[in-house]
Amino acid sequence: MTDRNDAVSPHSTAEYRALDAAHHIHPFSDMGALNRAGSRVIVKADGVYLWDSDGNKVIDGMAGLWCVNVGYGRKELAD
Repeated sequence: MTDRNDAVSPHSTAEYRALDAAHHIHPFSDMGALNRAGSRVIVKADGVYLWDSDGNKVIDGMAGLWCVNVGYGRKELAD
């Protein structure tokens, strides 16, 4: 199986934030804070955790609202 991440060309956090600002709506965000700081760019996921491009580790508490809440990187479920 091919790793899908191999096909993604790397961009800087600033480039991803610019793309996000141009093409994505954030309906649940504080727009003032979003405009000041820019969006959070997620670079890694494992289990219930996400890591952003600033190195912060956070729990993905919103995933269950729109996705199946089984976590990331669960190879036993993919098999």
